[in-house]
Amino acid sequence: MIRALTLGASVLASPVGATGLACTFTDLCAPLTDCQSHPGLPFTFELIDGALALSTAEGIAFGTPLSHVEAPALSLIFDTRPDQTLLLSVSNTGQAAMTQHDFEAAGRLTSVSYFGTCEPAS
Repeated sequence: MIRALTLGASVLASPVGATGLACTFTDLCAPLTDCQSHPGLPFTFELIDGALALSTAEGIAFGTPLSHVEAPALSLIFDTRPDQTLLLSVSNTGQAAMTQHDFEAAGRLTSVSYFGTCEPAS
């Protein structure tokens, strides 16, 4: 189930901006492939009805903010598929990390981490 929580006004004034986040990840790390540089893998998180959202092939996934992260930094969990979760964290300077967790057949769990930057979408 996808849940949406409204972001507070203090978060909207932080790295999210008025329209969302434009992120570019340049380092990808996974246990089976180690870390690799990338020319820039883009992700766009839109602001929809006051909540940060990610469009996926399955639909729109709304981020659930983690309450212990204080603005202007932010950290959100996205339920992108029944078997996949994303955790996005952005520092007050725009430094970003995103981790994707996938539950696969026979209970196998895989993950990949993305590192880069996010800035307010224009």
